[in-house]
Amino acid sequence: MISLLLELLLPLSLMLLTLLVLRPYLLTRLGARTSYALWCLVPLLLLCFVLPLQLSSNTTSAVMQVYQVGLQQAEQQFSSSSLLLGLWLAGVLLFAALVLHSQLQLNQEKAAATSVDLDSAELVSDLPCLLSYKTQGPYISGLFKAEILLPTDFFQRFSPTQQQLIIQHELTHWRRGDLFCNLLALVLLMLFWFNPLCWLAYSAYRHDQELACDALVLANACKADKIAYGKALLSNSEPRPVSWQGLTTHYGDIKQMKQRIQQLQNQQGFSKTTLIAAVAAVLVAGLWLQQPAQAAASATTAKNEPAPVMRVEPKYPVQAAEQQIEGYVQAKFDVSAEGKVSNVRIVRSVPAATFDKVSITALEQWQYAATGQEYKDMLVQLDYALGLPETTMERVEITPAAKAK
Repeated sequence: MISLLLELLLPLSLMLLTLLVLRPYLLTRLGARTSYALWCLVPLLLLCFVLPLQLSSNTTSAVMQVYQVGLQQAEQQFSSSSLLLGLWLAGVLLFAALVLHSQLQLNQEKAAATSVDLDSAELVSDLPCLLSYKTQGPYISGLFKAEILLPTDFFQRFSPTQQQLIIQHELTHWRRGDLFCNLLALVLLMLFWFNPLCWLAYSAYRHDQELACDALVLANACKADKIAYGKALLSNSEPRPVSWQGLTTHYGDIKQMKQRIQQLQNQQGFSKTTLIAAVAAVLVAGLWLQQPAQAAASATTAKNEPAPVMRVEPKYPVQAAEQQIEGYVQAKFDVSAEGKVSNVRIVRSVPAATFDKVSITALEQWQYAATGQEYKDMLVQLDYALGLPETTMERVEITPAAKAK
């Protein structure tokens, strides 16, 4: 998992940095709706990278016939990867705990809220509304059972026009599927919590989401409605957010409100051409990246060998390590239709019998992809070395020429 995240870190960071740098230009020239839509390129890019990475990792190892077994290097790599995995997992668990805590607070708030009938106030809403004394500004929550939470002074603080515009704002979030998008954004942020760019991008994404919703609600509004909406935004501004709710939509603090009001004066339509061109560019890049993986898959198919799923590294014998003994083992084994290894036998070992037992024990635990076909006499060589060569070093296998008959 850690290796996959590290592989994705560079392309993800480049994409986020590009969107963050271009964001002011996009908001000014193309508008908030287009700027918000372009955030879909982030999961699309990750998907384009994950597919070839997974394919290549499943195929290139099947082509490799030499498996290196080290002592000190293997222990160092294991301890290092275990430490990274532990730190990453701790961050993921802490992030998940914060999200769970915020959801529990939200559920308590909704349980204490009272239902309100908007028909009596001549307001139109497709979703049930609740009055909550803890709510500063209206927001919508709930992925499958959505509800709009309103402050207790909602009908006193806002005019009928402002009330309807605010309700339409929350309904727009629901109709566009913004809550599901927020869930996806939280998952990506949880996986890449160690990347500062992800936190900056998440904040910008949530802000663009509100700007885009404003633009859509006021797309056909008159000047008086826009002025009333701007006053409603100022009335809902908070000196600071009361609590963080990742799966809801919130109006934000005073600084964000000022930016939203300024953006109301720069309303733009939705540029389908820009979005299509950006998606096409990401897909082309993804197809280009899949070429090495497809070449590796072709090589595997040509060799007619199953792809390994799990390889257990043999334990270096203590006595051999103390005596600084190195060597190799060549073994054959069969792979069942389910991918299980059986019938392991040693073909050749140098020094004789030194590494045979640990090699058989490890090979019997190897697992290959289930192909529905049995494979006989799979050949592998295990190199036992106290100091492994660099992986970038070119290795050339020299075999004697066949004797002419």
